[in-house]
Amino acid sequence: MDELEFRRRTIAQPNDIDKELMEFAQSNPERQSFITEMKEFDKHLQDALDIPVPDNLADRIILNTSLKEKALQEEQAAGTNVVDAKSRFKFDRVHLALAASFMVAVSAFFFSSEQHIGHEAGEHALAHVYYEINALDKKSPISLQSVNDKLAVLGGHIDELPGDITYAMFCDFKGERGLHLIFESDFGPMTVFIVPSENKSFGLGNDHFQDERFEGQINRGSQADTILVASVGAPLDTYNERVTSAIRWL
Repeated sequence: MDELEFRRRTIAQPNDIDKELMEFAQSNPERQSFITEMKEFDKHLQDALDIPVPDNLADRIILNTSLKEKALQEEQAAGTNVVDAKSRFKFDRVHLALAASFMVAVSAFFFSSEQHIGHEAGEHALAHVYYEINALDKKSPISLQSVNDKLAVLGGHIDELPGDITYAMFCDFKGERGLHLIFESDFGPMTVFIVPSENKSFGLGNDHFQDERFEGQINRGSQADTILVASVGAPLDTYNERVTSAIRWL
């Protein structure tokens, strides 16, 4: 077994590690750490997909529709052979409202609007930074080889970043597996999200976003979108160019 096969099989089934994989990872702390990270990432994805559905949603929609149909039938049986425009409009409006409500609920769970995806990506990046805010306090450098082992899974390689890398973890970025990096700069720790854009781009819409503490920039790429987040006032353009130019795709 080589390193590539080990990583491919671990990513495919992180919670079903067989004896051969365990023996291959046993003498190597980085491989053991990789298994742990993949298990945590898989759990994170499962938790994100575990969306509670309102009780009896389908039954309530069917019941409401049936009641309206019954009311219409009773009206027709009473001697009204033609439904006037006002009644038809009310009836259709109820059905449309029910259908729209159902579709909105489904869409909210599973889809993002193209015209708002850039803005949502910025909000998601900020939320991600705050969720792992303690990671910004890490100071111990991580080897570039260790970072590239992770980035290779996404098909990339980093020559260097403009500062020591202190954090490198796979993350779930709006349903896509990405790499979450933090490096030290002259303006404090900076966060980089590298998210493959083969399935969808997170670079549409506004490239810049910020709140009272952090600001960020989305750099669109043909193979991945790079999202840089730093403290307000940091020269994002300069660092964004240095970060994106350091990433090569294999």
